[in-house]
Amino acid sequence: MNLIPFGLRSDGEYIDAEAATRGKACDCVCPSCGISLIARQGEVYASHFSHDPKGGCKEEIEACQFSFFVSVRYMLKQMMQETGLLMLPPLEIDFEGDKHVITKSAKITVELQNITLDSYEQDVMFDLILMVSGRKLCLYISHPGRPAPIYNNLGEDHRTAILGLELIHFSKLFSESHKLKSSTQLLQEWLETAIKGKHWIYNPRRNEWLEHQQSRKQHDEPKTTRGRIKEQIAKLDQRTVGMYRCVFCKLDFEGSSLLNLCPKCNDHLSVIKKPEIAPQNPPNGKYHYR
Repeated sequence: MNLIPFGLRSDGEYIDAEAATRGKACDCVCPSCGISLIARQGEVYASHFSHDPKGGCKEEIEACQFSFFVSVRYMLKQMMQETGLLMLPPLEIDFEGDKHVITKSAKITVELQNITLDSYEQDVMFDLILMVSGRKLCLYISHPGRPAPIYNNLGEDHRTAILGLELIHFSKLFSESHKLKSSTQLLQEWLETAIKGKHWIYNPRRNEWLEHQQSRKQHDEPKTTRGRIKEQIAKLDQRTVGMYRCVFCKLDFEGSSLLNLCPKCNDHLSVIKKPEIAPQNPPNGKYHYR
């Protein structure tokens, strides 16, 4: 991609070649290498900037191979500060062979005071950090020559999401439509209406959804025979200590509610809980029967 759609004007603003003064009077430099630019506005080709051959040596100009992507990246950040509009892609996940949509694509509007440029989060310098409904949305813009970084601490912050914007997708859109629409219009439409080239690097809602599904699965899973036995044993282990009496020996003792053995006769069949003892009439006869 040799065309440079946006130049850096001397007042610090990034402008579209279509809005610049033609030729060297554009007063712009390349955002990537700093070499002065020439604004070219013809009828055959779409308006664009090119390096001024007298602004730098041939080797420097040839080395500036990522000028298209760098200019788009800086213009994108400026545009976000001006409009605060961004279309978010859906959050999808493959779970047990099926695709689930956790959140649908949505267009958000962020106030200027909730937008931070070039700020660190999780040891990574992000292009933009947006505050959306009390959560942080970190944007990293990647392109050839600027790959996405390695994230070491994903999952530790449950209120921070990371969205990747890949300019290689915008370059394809630019190649197909730059003769029909201005560069500014194409970039604005990509930011505000498109989901291609945007992907979730990390979103805490994904982990929350997975944890919820795992919890439901465990709750709904039918119990095996072994599982039911373990459950009954666990219930039986919850014993209650109280006072018991052996009806045969007339012995009161402290015991649990499960299989109390009389300390005297070592039998549990005649043991009852003491509050349940009814008045006993001594039986007639010589022997006591159980």
